Amino acid sequence: MLKLLSVNFRRAFLRKRFIIGGGFPIFIGILMLFLAYKNNGHVDNMPFMMSGLLPMLIGITAGLYISQDYTNNTIRNKIICGHSRTMIYLSNLVTSMLGTIIIYGVYVLVTLGIGKLIVGVSSDFDMELTIKGILLTFCIFLTFTSLTVMFCMMMSGVSGTVVSAMLYIILGMLMLPVLFISNDTINEWMMNLNPSFQIDNVEAYVRNSELMPVEDYIHISWIPISSLVMIILSTVLGISVFNKKDIK
Repeated sequence: MLKLLSVNFRRAFLRKRFIIGGGFPIFIGILMLFLAYKNNGHVDNMPFMMSGLLPMLIGITAGLYISQDYTNNTIRNKIICGHSRTMIYLSNLVTSMLGTIIIYGVYVLVTLGIGKLIVGVSSDFDMELTIKGILLTFCIFLTFTSLTVMFCMMMSGVSGTVVSAMLYIILGMLMLPVLFISNDTINEWMMNLNPSFQIDNVEAYVRNSELMPVEDYIHISWIPISSLVMIILSTVLGISVFNKKDIK
C-alpha cells in the first residue's frame, strides 16, 4: 500500500493536470480578492463561492488521473506486479482525497487567510461558524471524491471522468422527483442527504441571510454522518465491481 501511494503521489501531484486543476481555484480566489479590494468588499463568504464548481474540478482532476492509468495500462501492470485490486483502489482513493484536501485547502487559505489580511471581514463575521462551514464543505467534497473514484475505477477510459465532472449536476437533477412527492419526510431526507444540496445548505447556514434562509428541515449535523456513509458505501461498491472487472 505504501509503495502504491508513493508512486501515486509522484504521478498525481507533479503532473500538469493537478497543477491546472489546483491552480484554477487559486486564480479565481485571487481575482475575487482583487475585486473585493477594489470595491471595498469583504471576504466573509468567499470560501464557499466556488462550492458548486469545485466538485467539477475534483471530478476532472481525479478522473483524468485514474483514466490515464487505464489508458497507459498502469493498473494492469500493477496487478501483474502482484498488487491486489483492493489496494490499488484504496491507494487511488487516498491519493484523490489528498488532492481534494490540497485544492480546497489552498483555496480557503487564499480567500480567507490572505483575504482577511488584505481585504478584511465585516463587523458581524463569525470565524467559528465559518470554520465549521469549511469543515462541513470538506466532508461534502470528500464524498464527491469517493464517488468520482468509484465511477472512474468501474468505467474504463474517459467515460468515468465525464460522469464524475457532471456529478454535481446529475445529483441535483435527481432531486426533480421531489417536486412530485408530497411526503415531507421523504423530501426532507432527500434534501439533506444529497451532496449537491448539502453544499447549498452549508452556504445558507454560514450566511444565514434573508436571501438564503436556513429552513427548519435542513439538518447540518447530518452532513459528516451522511458523508461517511456515502464514502463507505461507494468504496465497498467500487471495490466489489473493480475486483470483478476484466482489465485488458
